[in-house]
Amino acid sequence: MESKAKKIAVIGSSSMVGSRFCELQKDFELIKADLHGDAKVDITSKSSVKDFFSKNHFEYAILFSAYTDVDGAQKDKGNKDGPAWKINVDGVKNVAEFCKKNKIKLIFISTDFVFDGKNGPYSEESGRAKNIENISWYGVTKIKGEEIVERQSSANLIVRISYPYRSKFDTKIDFARSILKKYDEGTLYSMFNDQYITPTYIDDIAPTIELLISKGSTGIYHVASPESVTPHEFTEFLLTKFNKKKVKVETASIMDFLNKEGATPRPINAGLKTDKITSLGFIPTGWRQGIEKIYLEITGN
Repeated sequence: MESKAKKIAVIGSSSMVGSRFCELQKDFELIKADLHGDAKVDITSKSSVKDFFSKNHFEYAILFSAYTDVDGAQKDKGNKDGPAWKINVDGVKNVAEFCKKNKIKLIFISTDFVFDGKNGPYSEESGRAKNIENISWYGVTKIKGEEIVERQSSANLIVRISYPYRSKFDTKIDFARSILKKYDEGTLYSMFNDQYITPTYIDDIAPTIELLISKGSTGIYHVASPESVTPHEFTEFLLTKFNKKKVKVETASIMDFLNKEGATPRPINAGLKTDKITSLGFIPTGWRQGIEKIYLEITGN
């Protein structure tokens, strides 16, 4: 009997976020694709993308592939031959064009770095940064990627996340595990107490996408902690939980950091509002609850 499950192409299936989606999703038949996936595709190569679309048939494509090194991208500011632009703009354009050509719905994973970080947390209706000189080059490339996705088809989805973290992933470290690693090594730096963020528990992304597909949703949705937190407060709660004793962390000001020559621009009052996905019936994990969950997953206690 032929499966009635929707066939989904997961482009970037071995990435930190994409791999967890593949592990947790329950509803779909997946085509796992990236440079190292079951199905090979290099999104920066139009011929590779064309070959992938010609050999595989699916109803949705989820684009997890991205260049996410914010500081690395900043070193290439203005360079459209650099990896951030090649992957986050040219690569997105290649995938979006073939999705449109083949009448495939595209789900694009984006970030709160598309905002200037002055008046967050931001809703889905908030406008992206207008003055791109005030945001990071990474943010600029993600803005361009979002604009491409919206331009290609009104049936497409953009799912924004912020400072993602999960309990285990050997290939790449995330926001929370980076803090734990630096603390264990004795290299933890002072943390900002005047920046506001809404970290995303990565395990929330699979049920969010399942819900959006089931409802035929289009447009922009946010998945992040419903409550904002400073990196300092997040760090103290995280380290106290894992050490089972109160841990004091030195404070720093993001304003002092941003005033240093060569500093990568970062949103100050950042983060994402999640009322829209909550109205559909999914409540994203709060940052405290997320830390509790990764503690249980990592320690088994």
